[in-house]
Amino acid sequence: MNRIQRPMKRLTLLLILCLASCSREPAAPPPPPYDAGLRDGSVIFWQGGLLVKPILKHTDSDLTHAAIVLYNGKEPFVFEAVPPRVHKVPMAEYRRLMEEKADEGRRPMTWFVMQPTVRYTASQLTAMKAHAESQLGRPYMLRGWWKGHEVRGIFCSELVGDIIETSGKIESGHIRESPGSLHDKLLPFYWELSTP
Repeated sequence: MNRIQRPMKRLTLLLILCLASCSREPAAPPPPPYDAGLRDGSVIFWQGGLLVKPILKHTDSDLTHAAIVLYNGKEPFVFEAVPPRVHKVPMAEYRRLMEEKADEGRRPMTWFVMQPTVRYTASQLTAMKAHAESQLGRPYMLRGWWKGHEVRGIFCSELVGDIIETSGKIESGHIRESPGSLHDKLLPFYWELSTP
């Protein structure tokens, strides 16, 4: 092989490799290294249910509910705004109640969890938990969404967005924070898991 043929052969091989790699689908990123269980600040999202049509109409999303998991010591609790007021329940009880609710509903419901890819810092979690605890007992109301101003009550994604905002990770839409818009804000630093 002469000096001209050798570079041509290399160039041809390089071109073939480049075309082969360019035509493939981009690889999915590997899942982050999670520990057992859910991390503090994980968010549970629901799809479907009785409110799916009006929520889809007003938000262009089929996500209908959001709740947040925060730990007290080693025990995970779910904070959520549902009628009649904001409450918290242990994760094990929440899972049992929601599985019953999903099974008995007239319209199908599913749920999934988004977990932070990087842990919140201790100071971020302290602020998030303090805000979550301060909201316990606050009435559940969708009126703020419909009227376009703050009201005495709060709804699910407004609560979760406001809690995460205290960490400095997002700017909450407050009364305009739908489950779908909250989900989109979390995408850059959360990872979607299967049902817990």
